[in-house]
Amino acid sequence: MRTIILISLFSIASRLYSQGDSVAYSRDFTLYEGLYLTYMDFRHNWPIPKEKILTKINKDQLDFYSKLIEEDKIEFVERDGNNSTIKSEKAWGFCQNNVIYVNINKSFFRIPVFGAISSFLASVDVNSYSPGYNVFINGPVGNTSNNAKEIREYLMDFYTGERIEFSLEALEEMFKKDDAIYKEFMALSKKKKKEQFSRFIRKYNEKHPVYFPKN
Repeated sequence: MRTIILISLFSIASRLYSQGDSVAYSRDFTLYEGLYLTYMDFRHNWPIPKEKILTKINKDQLDFYSKLIEEDKIEFVERDGNNSTIKSEKAWGFCQNNVIYVNINKSFFRIPVFGAISSFLASVDVNSYSPGYNVFINGPVGNTSNNAKEIREYLMDFYTGERIEFSLEALEEMFKKDDAIYKEFMALSKKKKKEQFSRFIRKYNEKHPVYFPKN
């Protein structure tokens, strides 16, 4: 049922956009609060509100969504009134106080730089291997696996939902959609690119506002 609803919504939204019935995102634009089950929910400002999420977790807690994502499954009431569930790892993100958070490996991370090109930090699990040491032979022996978390920067394309780990090469590819910005950025040395990439992302986003359906 949800698939049919989303397909219908996408078709309707496409027609609305073509008719100009959309509005550019700004600080004054209201994003509805709730859980984004999918990227399409996010794109159309159509989250599942808290009151339709079925859980024993206290919904008044500031970290409600962080606790919710720790569950194996999330149960909620569909817009047609039927109950449904999804695996918590599949939830795309949520919105709270007009701020968007995305799900990376069952943890939510805030998007501080939001626009056509968004950027955010997320912690990821990494495995490192180091050889053990045998004092009797005075040398390494075997391998020891160490689990740790690393903070990494990500980029997200608003219009595709694609999230990729930050690199200058990835950012350059995204800038190709604007010839002037791309050429200006490519004219910089690698050192200057590292120093100024945030300014260029802001410049790109100011020039290319993102659009949501009108309320």
